Amino acid sequence: MNIKAYYNALKVILINKINSYTHIGNNVICQMCGWKGRKFPKNICPKCRSFARTRLLAYCFSYFSFEKLDEILHVAPSIGEYIFIKNNIKYNRYNTLNLIKSSHIDIIDDLTNLSIDSNSYNLIIAWHVMEHIPDDDKAISEMYRILKPGGNILLCVPIFPKGNNKTFENKEIDYIDYERIHGHSDHCRSCGLDYFKRFESVGFITETLFVKNLNKKDIDYYGLSISHLTWLFTK
Repeated sequence: MNIKAYYNALKVILINKINSYTHIGNNVICQMCGWKGRKFPKNICPKCRSFARTRLLAYCFSYFSFEKLDEILHVAPSIGEYIFIKNNIKYNRYNTLNLIKSSHIDIIDDLTNLSIDSNSYNLIIAWHVMEHIPDDDKAISEMYRILKPGGNILLCVPIFPKGNNKTFENKEIDYIDYERIHGHSDHCRSCGLDYFKRFESVGFITETLFVKNLNKKDIDYYGLSISHLTWLFTK
């Protein structure tokens, strides 16, 4: 790390510490790290830097009341998601999967062509992942295969644009146009509110959590966004 990068990293750490202290209170809580404060500055946790979409993952574990979490597969987790699961969720086995090796990834594999045995997990977490996968139909089929009967997928994708009803993708679109059309340079489709149908087509049963339908006190207290939703798919 060069001197400038080192200085910038220290600056961020210092700002986080200051914000964590100056915003301390009891109006909001970040379930990702346990920080309590008066508000989330710019909707970001000043301690762990979680966004509303990340805090929704933590909220889902209490909302859906999972009965049994023996084996969990977490697809391409952020470091914050990984730390939350490790510190807060009881399980017998927790694996993390990605195409690229990093410190918190223990399985290097392709979600569209997994080397994992069938019926291996009872929960798969895919949080803002599917919009990055060109052949998501194969990924969905593979997740169905490796889930145990009765197992679940906990899934969230960005709905773009907000409120979009119909998923749109065109494989002829050039990569350079992804951000303009799909809202992000790495998103290969614009997911709509109908995206869950791709999972139902292989046999999943769907339960939907619309944040906008939650109690406003919960939305404010946990720092959630009313434009977000989560799907729980059951095999």
